[in-house]
Formats: sequence, C-alpha cells, structure tokens
Amino acid sequence: MYRLPAAAILHVGVYLALLFSVVRIESPIVAAEPVPSKLSADRPSLFTDGKVRTFRITVTEPALSALQKDNRTYVRASFTDGTRTLSEVGVRLKGMGSFRPLHEKPSFSVKFDLNKTHQTYAGLTKFMLNNASQDNTYLAEYIATQMFREAGVPASHVTHAFVEFNGRPLGLYVLVEAMNKDFLKQHFENTKGNLYEAYLADIDSNMDQDGGPPNGDQADRKQLVQAAQIMDPIERWQRLQEVFEVDRYLAHLVIELFTSHTDGYAMNRNNYRIYHDPATGRFTMIAHGIDWAYANPGVSMQPPRASILTKAVLQTPAGWRRFKELRGQLFTNLFQVHILTNRVQMAAARLVAAARTPDEAKEFQKGANEMCNHIIARAANIAQQLATPEPLPLAFDTNGIAHPTGWQFKKDRGEVVSDRPKLDGKATLHLQVSQGDCIGSWRSKILLEEGHYRFQALARVAHVALLTNKVEQGNGVGIRISGEKRTNQLTGDLSWTQLEHDFEVTPGSEEKELVCELRARQGEVWFDAASLRLVRRP
Repeated sequence: MYRLPAAAILHVGVYLALLFSVVRIESPIVAAEPVPSKLSADRPSLFTDGKVRTFRITVTEPALSALQKDNRTYVRASFTDGTRTLSEVGVRLKGMGSFRPLHEKPSFSVKFDLNKTHQTYAGLTKFMLNNASQDNTYLAEYIATQMFREAGVPASHVTHAFVEFNGRPLGLYVLVEAMNKDFLKQHFENTKGNLYEAYLADIDSNMDQDGGPPNGDQADRKQLVQAAQIMDPIERWQRLQEVFEVDRYLAHLVIELFTSHTDGYAMNRNNYRIYHDPATGRFTMIAHGIDWAYANPGVSMQPPRASILTKAVLQTPAGWRRFKELRGQLFTNLFQVHILTNRVQMAAARLVAAARTPDEAKEFQKGANEMCNHIIARAANIAQQLATPEPLPLAFDTNGIAHPTGWQFKKDRGEVVSDRPKLDGKATLHLQVSQGDCIGSWRSKILLEEGHYRFQALARVAHVALLTNKVEQGNGVGIRISGEKRTNQLTGDLSWTQLEHDFEVTPGSEEKELVCELRARQGEVWFDAASLRLVRRP
C-alpha cells in the first residue's frame, strides 16, 4: 500500500487548517522570486523582467474586412509596444470555449514572421494573447505552467500584457509562448519531428499536424497507438518505453491532477500536443490551455483511465507503481503552498503596479487572493487524499453480486433537491427539479478488479421533462459510469422500472464512479437504495 511521505504528512494538518479557516490574503507575501526557467539567450526579458507591456495592434482595410469575414486566417497588421513598431505582422483570432468575436474581447494569435522572414519580437516569431475569459484571476496558466516545467515537462512560458486593437483598449491579457520550433528548441534535441494536436479527441484520431514534413501519413503516431493497445501488460510496458517518454508522461499526468486540469488529456482528451523527437524516436506529451488550473479543489488523485495513453501506462504493474512514487515525490517537492502563493502575490504586485485605475488594481489583487485560496484548498485536498489508505476492491458474494455504499449527492446545474425518503416501503435516493434545466446525481466511488460488470437500479419517475437542449447526451433519468455515455433513459411518469448499464474494467484494478442521475427541466426520480447493485458477469 502506498504511504504518503513523512514530510508531506507533517503538512497535512497545516494545509487543512489553512483551508478550513477560509484564508483571506490581503497583502502580498514577501519572498524570493523563483529561479527563472532556462530560455534562449535572445528572449529572456519578455518573461522575466517583470514588465507589463502595452501592445497596440492596428489592422486597416481591406485586411480588417477580411478578418471580420474569416477570423481564423491571418491578416496583415502593425504591432507596437510603444518603443518598437513592426509591420507585416500576422494577426488572427483564436480560442474554442474562450472564443470571443472581434467586437468583444477576442483572443489573438500574433505571428511576427508572416511576411517578413526572420522578423521577431523579443526573440519570438509567434505568441498568443489570451483573453482569460475562463480565468478571472489571470493567473491560472502563469502558475500552472511553472509547475509543469519544474516537473521536467515541457510547457509554455507565460506573462501578461495590456492590449489595444485599432485604438480600442481591450484590457489585460495572458501572453503565452507559442508551441512552434522556437518552443521545441528549448526541450528537444531535434526540432524537425512531427508535432500533433487534437481537439476533444484521442491519439487514435487523425490529428492536426503543426510541425514536421507536410502531408505525412502519421505513421509515427499510429505506431504509438499500436504500442498502447498491446494486450499483454509486460510486453506493452516494454514497447511503450521505446516509443514514448513514459516517465515524463507520468510526471505530466501527476501535474494535470495537481492543477485540477480537468480540460486536459487525462480527464477530457483535450488541450494537449504530442511531439515525436527524431533524436530519440519517442513521443512526449505537452500540455496547454490550462486556464482552469486549481479551480476545482476536489479532483481525485486516482486518474481516470479513459484516455488511451493513461490506460496503457497505468494498467501495467510498473506504470502504476511509478505513478504512485512520482505522485508522492512531486507533491512533497513541488506543491509547496508558501512558494506557490508567493509567486501569485508577486505576479499580482506587478499587475497592481501597472493597473490603469484603482478599481482595476483592486480586481487584480482580488484575483490573486482567489488564486491563493484555490491553491491552499487544492493542497489540503491532495494531502487528505494521499493520507487516506487506498480503497480495497469491492467485495462480491458467491453469486457475483455487490451492493455499493457511500452514495453522495452532486449538483451540476440548476436547483436540484436531494433527500432519502421512504416510498412504497422502500428506502430511496431522491432527486427533484421544479423549473429550468437542471442536472443532479447520486454517486458512489468504488475500486474494481478486471472484469465485465452490470450496474443495476430500480427507479420510479414522475413528471420528468427533458432538458431544453435535447441534443445533450444522457437526457432524463438514468444510470451510468462517470466518463461514459448513458445507454438508458426514463421520462414522464413510470412506476418502478429496471435500469442497467454494462461496462468493463481492463487489466489492473480501477476506480469507477457509479452515477444515478436526473437531467431534466422538471420532475423527480426515486432510486430504490436496496436495488443499487453491481453484478460481475462472466
């Protein structure tokens, strides 16, 4: 059984005390700035000199009309920081969930060598200006990317800048180093390999290619997929070592969990790159889009195994053992609350000093305080999880039946009422919504060994009306495994009805979360508590 390192155990009480006292940091903490990461000699100042620059981007006709018509294609612009002006710069809009149109506060991709070969700004040929629409602190990526790099995992450098577009002040932006050859030079021996990216897709999909020979058949990516899908865990582990930086990925996975990067590869198969280094013949995982970092303090330190590479590595004895070792080591060595909160407040001090108005300064400080509280809460949660003995696999009777316990209510959207009344002589788990789209569920986490399983429940529903968004997966009442699509649905008015959901646990024990849910704009459901069971199938 894995034990939390002694140094980490000593800090558990401190973290919990900080969390439950609802820490409020009102002034910057005095501490030394962390040692800057290594950068190319011609560009350290942009990320280390402490300046918050103002960038003015100008796009004139006909380029402006072209950008409004097709905002994903670069158009010609001029760019200045007040002391240096560059022409022939390429500008386009960017973002998925964070996308905002040109008349609001858009995110920009800025390419300095679009029409002038070798033109750079602070040694960079390209960077991103992110609007932070999903991070009101402006500090999530700034703090999280440092943690990735300190774990030996490639990640962009981040700073801040104010932006004006055609004379219109847009406010503060998060400036993120682009992942191109400039970036690759810092982390790999050879920059001529294939750099792939995907949006809400795993490595078995045909991925966008940002580097390497054009129009390739992605044979190297396919070899990685083949290695990850080898059935025998010993053979798979050996083959993965040849084509994948496994130890680096395990560090990447740990930091994704530490930072609550729920929109990353492990938890959502999103916001990642993989690079094939011709010098080693191995792939490396690279994170980006970490603008939700630390916001969810309760993320489990038991990683989901829905993604191909996570499952392939952790479902080997050596991979699972190494993951647990790194999880403890990196928590002790990297998740040091005083260092992280110091970084936050020192960044905030720079932003406050550069603020244009007193109200803006207050917002920057408020965001820093919020981020510090996120970090403290996350550290406390991790410490508590690691100090808790790992659960034993769920026990089944001689008939292959088990009854999960520990059901907890979770509200995902809207106003959902939960209680445990008796109905028709049955003890129940009850959910009810009155109006508006609502999502709520009863959940139980269990550890299961390899095998095929059937999750069963009896449910009674009354007046259940589907969510307004009819295309959303899993409408109405049903049961499932967290991370999987639902295959059952009850609506309207029904007496006690059997629900079933089949699933599989592949080699190696795995934590699963059982879900009994209601997704509706009105109605209620009662789940018979005694009927909630797992059946181990042949």
